[in-house]
Amino acid sequence: MDWSGKAEALGALIQKPLLHPRVVELLETENSAVGVACSGGLDSLAALLLTFAHFPNLRSRLTVLHFNHLLRGKASDGDAAFVQEVAEGLGLPNRIGAWKDRDSEKSVSEAAAREARHAFIDVYVISNGGGLIVTGHQQGDILESLMLRIARASNVAGLSAPKPVSRFSNGKTIVRPLLNVSKDSLRSSMSSAEIPWREDASNEESEFDRNRLRNEVIPSWKKATQFNLDQAAAQIRDYMEEADEVIDHSLASSEYPPASGNPVQLPVGSGPRGVLRRWLYLWLQAQNISRSVSPSVVNEVLDNLKSGGQSQWSVGEGFLRVENSSLFYQNEPVEPTIWGDPIALTPGEEVTLPTGAKLSTQAVTASEDLLESLKKGKYSEQATVLIDSDCLPNSSILVRRWTPGDRYQPLNAPGSRKLQDMFVDRKISRQERNSLPVVITSDSLILWCPGLPVNHNYRVTEKTKQILQLTYSSLH
Repeated sequence: MDWSGKAEALGALIQKPLLHPRVVELLETENSAVGVACSGGLDSLAALLLTFAHFPNLRSRLTVLHFNHLLRGKASDGDAAFVQEVAEGLGLPNRIGAWKDRDSEKSVSEAAAREARHAFIDVYVISNGGGLIVTGHQQGDILESLMLRIARASNVAGLSAPKPVSRFSNGKTIVRPLLNVSKDSLRSSMSSAEIPWREDASNEESEFDRNRLRNEVIPSWKKATQFNLDQAAAQIRDYMEEADEVIDHSLASSEYPPASGNPVQLPVGSGPRGVLRRWLYLWLQAQNISRSVSPSVVNEVLDNLKSGGQSQWSVGEGFLRVENSSLFYQNEPVEPTIWGDPIALTPGEEVTLPTGAKLSTQAVTASEDLLESLKKGKYSEQATVLIDSDCLPNSSILVRRWTPGDRYQPLNAPGSRKLQDMFVDRKISRQERNSLPVVITSDSLILWCPGLPVNHNYRVTEKTKQILQLTYSSLH
């Protein structure tokens, strides 16, 4: 196929002024390497062909990047072969990566796949001392992202995604030239130019939140309203980005002094609560404790700073304290542990932990009644959870105390999280968390910690046949 000719044909249908102006300006002025992330699907292939057609001066430093997630067997290999064919047809170098270190026995989350994909892209960026990465995000992706981030209570910065230009500390700059172009327009233009693309059958499944929104929720919403939701979401995204830039501008000259036991005051005249919130987040980042502070704690800190109240919160390895409208952060001495080596758990037995609490295990056969009880919330993550025994590597289960750095993927979460961050979110005190057991597999994968959700990869589903029930009884 004459891929150069196809690129020119698509460029005639989707002309350069339709691309996002900020991306156009950057592509015309930057001199760095340019990679196009291409899955072979409609959106990313269009982005590749339009970049080739409208920016001929880039062709000498343009590389096609494809990451094979190895999730769909021959179909995934077919995607890789197709992208390589297109790249060679355009006379462009290509890099094909693969997710070879993935644990094939574990289910895959969107977050894990995205992390692996970006790690591959980062290798390209770092090898070139920085670079622009062109992606195929189009206008419809904005509505999906907005709905997902609303559900997760994102801040102004989060609600402004996906931005036309996103810069990262490692020299990577992601550009999204198609954010002003609708999915229907892309499909119509590609079809008119008789350009083939790859279809990912997994996009039609509704296992992930984004797919459920795309396949079920958004189509129903569009039928129920007279408004153009894609355009409305794009406009809201623009407003959010403008608001985000205003906040950044307000704090351009602000400083973020180290705490080290000394009082730190909010900058004088820093203005509205939204500006104070951003300053506080940036200050927490400067102390390397931002990931340990939940949004609810941030709100409480701001309330106390404004009112002149006094309070403290367990954060990271210490305490965050507000007193006389000043901030203090002090490291807390690590308490000696009474835990020794991990304790083996045998199904059907109960063990007494070093703290005096008890943990019992019981083998259970899956049934419709049990699944119904699980759906109705009969089992509490505080005391009793159910594990899919079929997913366990063997019957050996161990229990130990939690340690800083422990992390796993909680039930229904998009990716892994640190236990410490979840403790903070649930206001579990430092003293209490030091007494909680962590149940692990023989290969040290975390299954559960009382008070936290079960590991998503070991959740009970309709396909589960054998179940391991874990019950925790504390001293309280």
